[in-house]
Amino acid sequence: VGYAGTILKWNGSAWSPQTSGTTKILYAVSGVDASNVWAVGEAGTILKWNGSTWTAQPSGGITESLFGLWAVDASNVWAVGFKGTILKWNGASWAPQASNTTVFLSQIWGTATNNAWAVGDTGTILRWNGNMWAAQTSGPTLLLAGVWGSDANNVWAVGFTGTILKWNGASWSPQDAGTTQKLQRAWGSAGHVFVTGYGGTILHRAP
Repeated sequence: VGYAGTILKWNGSAWSPQTSGTTKILYAVSGVDASNVWAVGEAGTILKWNGSTWTAQPSGGITESLFGLWAVDASNVWAVGFKGTILKWNGASWAPQASNTTVFLSQIWGTATNNAWAVGDTGTILRWNGNMWAAQTSGPTLLLAGVWGSDANNVWAVGFTGTILKWNGASWSPQDAGTTQKLQRAWGSAGHVFVTGYGGTILHRAP
């Protein structure tokens, strides 16, 4: 997904454009199966793929831009964005959740319906326990742009000036990135973690 409502789909051999029905910037996409995929973006835009078409979904009156998206199943999807916005899809509608912050939230990731993390500006890390979002102590005060994990005890948050933090199941600790570049995303497997960022930066953590 991208600028001007761009959505591309991979069919196993090639990418092709899809009709999104919007010209808004789309910032994130996440799904659980071939018939349940969501995209979010500018000005509270939320689109859902049902297996054949993309359609707009009401955002519950939220007009803040949404930058992060994570789906665990067809009835549990979260979106995060400007001014501490957190929205949750319950299988029928989107509704705001209390984040207790007004900072920009950039990305969200989790392991289950009762275990998720959202990260954002000023080193903000929030954790969802199934009932509420609570702030966690992170250390850095700059933007955290990405979060990802392999399981509930191995989660990484990355951000500006080469920031990498690791959650071990009890606390967050800084990791040596070996760079001061702005780091944007983390992804990998149980043994290997890849981090990407500005200036073509790609970092790899081996077992």
